[in-house]
Amino acid sequence: MSLAPYRGPEAREAALDELSSRVGGELVVYGTSVEGRPLRALRVPSRQPSDRRLLCCANIHGVEWIGAHVLLELLARLARGSSDVESLRKADLWIVPCVNPDGYAKTAECGGNGPLPSLRANARGVDLNRNWPLPPGATPSRLPAAGSSRPGDATYRGAHPLSEPETSALSQLAAEIRPHAGVNLHSFMGTVIPASVRDRRCYAAYRQLARAFADAQPRARYRRLASRIFDVFTGEQEDHQHHNLDTWAACVEVFPILASYRQHLRAPSLFWRFNPRDPERWADNDIPGIVAFLTRALDLPRPSEHATRALPA
Repeated sequence: MSLAPYRGPEAREAALDELSSRVGGELVVYGTSVEGRPLRALRVPSRQPSDRRLLCCANIHGVEWIGAHVLLELLARLARGSSDVESLRKADLWIVPCVNPDGYAKTAECGGNGPLPSLRANARGVDLNRNWPLPPGATPSRLPAAGSSRPGDATYRGAHPLSEPETSALSQLAAEIRPHAGVNLHSFMGTVIPASVRDRRCYAAYRQLARAFADAQPRARYRRLASRIFDVFTGEQEDHQHHNLDTWAACVEVFPILASYRQHLRAPSLFWRFNPRDPERWADNDIPGIVAFLTRALDLPRPSEHATRALPA
């Protein structure tokens, strides 16, 4: 079954090679996957010397190809010198189009047709977005979809945090570069899900960052999904980034649920439930939001400083 207009694994890597050359970037192999595929990031240097870095990741779930597509299109706009993304050049920009290359490859091999646990996870059946360390003092939640300790489940969290080479290597990279802000692209809820926080000041800051994201979107505007009271810690990437790496971070769910069901009331495969047939439309809609979120976050101090900064007299 054709997955066009999306790129297969080899074409995705070839596009990253080409875009690296065009933006004057530096390709970094920061690890290898369970099946030995290289884990690659592209560093796009800032226009002027800067001590701040931004990190954008996608495809932590193998079937969610729209995220990689959006990040490659963002890079293409940087390569063309498009004014709508130029503000990102105020910091070093790190792009990881595919966190889970084994899951991406498996999705390609089966034409996007298979059970969710198989296409979502890495090659050991682990949901990589439940495999991150929890904040200090937090305990795993028992709520549905918050992470399972049972192998074979769609949200199986693995033997222990960072048990998987994909998360372990990316965590090490992030610890080395210490991004000031980041976004992680998923599908298909059409929402912005900031890191779960308890303090009022960071919660309010995320409200402003999510508003900036939505205000920049030209068509479908994503709502923020957050609660200081009811949010639970599930071992997700954005929570690890905020609480353990002091990074402003959010999950961005590209492609809303209603749009998915308008596309196919009964999708012909799991792939076409998670990915739009017109990916350019969603890149056009979401890249301005990503740029707005990240550039607005650069105006803030790091979360730990923001949370403790004294209020003006």
